[in-house]
Amino acid sequence: MKYRTKLFLAVIGTAVVSSLCGYGVLFIEFKHHVLQDEETKTITVSATTAALVDPELFKDLNTRADEDTPGYFTAKEMLIKARNANRRNDIYIESLYAIKPNPYKVGEMMFVIDAEEDPKKMRHVGEKDTNALRNGIINHLGDYYSPGKFFTDPTGKWLTGFAPLFDKNDNYVATIASDLSIQSYLDDIFKMFKTVSIAFGVALIFSIAIGYWMAHQITLSLRSLLSCVKEIGQGNLNSSVELETKDEFQELATAINSMTKGLRERERLKLNFARYVSQHVMDTILKSEHVAKLEGERRKITVLFSDIRQFTQLSERLPPEDVVSLLNEYFEAMLEVIFNYQGTLDKFLGDGIMVEFGAPLDDAKQELHAVQTAMGMQRELKKLLLKWEKEGKPKIEIGIGVHTGLAVVGNIGSEKRIEYTAIGDTVNVASRLEQATKLLKKPILVSETTYQAVKDTIKAQSLGPMILPGRTEAITIYVIEDYE
Repeated sequence: MKYRTKLFLAVIGTAVVSSLCGYGVLFIEFKHHVLQDEETKTITVSATTAALVDPELFKDLNTRADEDTPGYFTAKEMLIKARNANRRNDIYIESLYAIKPNPYKVGEMMFVIDAEEDPKKMRHVGEKDTNALRNGIINHLGDYYSPGKFFTDPTGKWLTGFAPLFDKNDNYVATIASDLSIQSYLDDIFKMFKTVSIAFGVALIFSIAIGYWMAHQITLSLRSLLSCVKEIGQGNLNSSVELETKDEFQELATAINSMTKGLRERERLKLNFARYVSQHVMDTILKSEHVAKLEGERRKITVLFSDIRQFTQLSERLPPEDVVSLLNEYFEAMLEVIFNYQGTLDKFLGDGIMVEFGAPLDDAKQELHAVQTAMGMQRELKKLLLKWEKEGKPKIEIGIGVHTGLAVVGNIGSEKRIEYTAIGDTVNVASRLEQATKLLKKPILVSETTYQAVKDTIKAQSLGPMILPGRTEAITIYVIEDYE
């Protein structure tokens, strides 16, 4: 993909994302504002109705039999008038009613009067208000209150506002509730959505135009710079680029022209220098910044060796491609663990791995990191085995030896080839410990020097003094088996 296309897409993407974020925040705030406005409407209707009706008419309405009393008809007429008065273009109250706590059942709200005139829809005196628990009105009997969310019943979706009704002695009598249909809220949201969509479309068209213009201008500058660099790469050191953009591209053009001048001077020096040395020697000196020194230093390190058991027999049974694939997957998993604990990969030894801790950088917790690496490698191997079992691959086991001591670490080799490694008895002991895991059938063996540094953190079992293969002096060996 060309830079012009990337820039164009970046400008468009930035504009789209920023616009969507801005309009999204605006839309959310608008929804919140509209919801608050609708809440205010319902609470206002309920409060106004509560101020107009006679509280005394609501006190003795407790059962359906009370619907035949004159007080019931008078109160219902008041609610009907209040409801009809609030069915306008700016607000349409669908339902207006009164509720109060059920005197015969604690914790339950019941209907007192419903302004609904349709017998099939009307709620009767004493009928349970099933929405009382969801809207929380039972905890706000003395408050002007709206729960701030819509409630759904078989007739639709509503926002409800509540206002308390008190008698002349300021004693709570009932609560006036008004239901406002969600449709008004949805209409306002839809209008806002249309406005936001139009604004977003305009912003998108504008960003496309600006993005195209910017991409075109930048492409012209890049083409000039690229053409000049190609000329220089082909050996034309007399090439130059001229830009009058008064920006970073002009600065880059000036830098390229200055570089070209320096290359011309360097080329003249090379031609003069070539008279005294061969071309190969001259190229080597020009390319080399410094020559690596073949030196080492003596320091304390912790060395880890790991090896796959019976790998030779495994290699004989599998095709070479499968062996390589298995090793690659195994090494990738093990290296992830090694690097997580600040280990330095020294080398791969066929199916084995040699790792140092505490070199080239000092590590105050090198012993702990080495043991944690060994434990982590065994855990990671278990995960691999579960995966390989499903894939029909063979099962393997690894042995790991860890030892801490002094060794010489640094660049070892010749002028033609060097490698960073460690040499000394510490390396030999770690290698022998790994070999001993086969004889002792233990997954992880660590030496006394390593164990003493981690004994307060890692649990291990002593196997006592042992003479490792190829050595004459016995060392105390510890086995680590609890690495789950």
